[in-house]
Amino acid sequence: MRRIDSFIPILVLFLFGACETKTKTVNTCGDSFLDPGEQCDGSQMIATTCTELGYYDQQGILSCQSDCTFDLSVCTGGRCGDGIIQTGGGEDCDGANLAGLTCQGLSLGGGTLGCMDTCRWDTSRCEISAVCGDGTVAAPYEKCELTDLQGETCVTQGFYGGELLCATDCRGFDLNGCMAEGRCGDESIQGAFGEICDGTELGEETCEDLGYHGGLLACGDTCTAWDVSACAEVGRCGDGMIQAMYGEMCDGADLDDQTCGTNGFLSGTLSCDGTCGFDLSGCSMNLEDPNIGTLILVPAGTFQRDATVTNLSTVSTFRMSRHEITRAQWTAVTGWADPSYVPYSTGTNDPVQKVSWYDAIAFCNKLSLLEGLTPVYEVSGVDFSTLTYDQIPADDDAVWNAVTANWAANGYRLPTEMEWMWAAMGADTAHPGAVNTTGYAKAFAGSTGSNNIDDYVWYSSNSLDSTHPVGTKLPNELGFHDLSGNVAEKVWDWEGTYPAGSLTDYRGPGSGTDVRVQGGYFFGQASICALVNTTISNPSARGFTSGFRVVRP
Repeated sequence: MRRIDSFIPILVLFLFGACETKTKTVNTCGDSFLDPGEQCDGSQMIATTCTELGYYDQQGILSCQSDCTFDLSVCTGGRCGDGIIQTGGGEDCDGANLAGLTCQGLSLGGGTLGCMDTCRWDTSRCEISAVCGDGTVAAPYEKCELTDLQGETCVTQGFYGGELLCATDCRGFDLNGCMAEGRCGDESIQGAFGEICDGTELGEETCEDLGYHGGLLACGDTCTAWDVSACAEVGRCGDGMIQAMYGEMCDGADLDDQTCGTNGFLSGTLSCDGTCGFDLSGCSMNLEDPNIGTLILVPAGTFQRDATVTNLSTVSTFRMSRHEITRAQWTAVTGWADPSYVPYSTGTNDPVQKVSWYDAIAFCNKLSLLEGLTPVYEVSGVDFSTLTYDQIPADDDAVWNAVTANWAANGYRLPTEMEWMWAAMGADTAHPGAVNTTGYAKAFAGSTGSNNIDDYVWYSSNSLDSTHPVGTKLPNELGFHDLSGNVAEKVWDWEGTYPAGSLTDYRGPGSGTDVRVQGGYFFGQASICALVNTTISNPSARGFTSGFRVVRP
């Protein structure tokens, strides 16, 4: 018995010692074990969201700090108990903060107003204690009573419809019956009510989808419009500012100091298109001359010059005056009197007439000198800078007939017959790049075979025996006016027989007794308006039915 009694205390001590080895006796932050007083320790946390801690909002993930307390910087929107009234969280008050209200301010008579731990009014010590369910709305403390909603509906609460009920505490409304219809702010797009977005729900739309170059798209307050303020900071085509990093060359009226000229054109108005690239449609390779107006670019090309299919003429690019030289232009450029026979003219904007081939050559050189260009023509012994009208021969003159042309000069000259025909038939406008095999047979410049000659030509049937202001009839395909009427037009070529076959930049015979005159005139019949029709004139002749137009490179 003694042995047994002495064994029991030893066994007890052994058992107690064994239990104590599994009991934690030291509080240590950082051992991933929640000790008393610790909010968290590593991944061990008494709460995982700010809402569990009483906060109304959260921006980020709740985490544990090294001192085993929560990092509350992500918990936003306040909470009940912080002394600040968050009406968005449904708070009436917070602790001693009663928003300056009293029982009397709540229409509950005298007494002492208090705040409950839930941040709702404690009216138990008010003289008139509101009783939810008595059928009387104790405003402003109570919002409703049973079916008395004080005129409020789901719509007035911001929803699109549904059934509004009074909350069980009469302090607010039961919105459950409204939520099915939705509202702006519920993070769900109700397209049937005009919403295009809702909160962070953007329907996969981006700033780029709206034409911006980037940025963060947001939803507007009404859910029916976008908040593009962050998009606008990045910019878009159409905002009036050039974003070169996104490939914009221009934007609206801002052309970055560019013009048609800086883009390789000679005239016109540059504009910006809808993609913020340059719209060159208003630019032109035409020349706008201050003295004679527009000179239209005529492209190089090849055409059949008569009924023989192998008789092909090729001309290089040139520019020709849109209109015949007018009476006013003649006097302004030369300083000479107007030679025109006035009874056959309606005014100074009519084409000049009674000018000889010599006169036309002199005008070309005078205009070249006026504009600082190299004159094309040279006549032995003649100084065109001082030449007077009286010094131009009125009769056939061997010296003037020996005139030479510097075809490389940049000044003005008369068109060759082939250039005139190519321009009159509209060049290759019908089939760009192709040989024009039918233009030579046109009844007049601009003819389609079915249109009315009277719309294009001043001739005997409509002129009333007079010239008319240039450009008052319709132009041909290239934009030239009066090529088949008003006055016939002198060209460079001497009269002669053309060689057969293909010709390139043919300028006629080297000499002759008469020069070619192209096109119809105000006294002429419709038949002479045909492009193949040509007449001749002595180079000194000054008839009232002919004038001229000019070309230059």
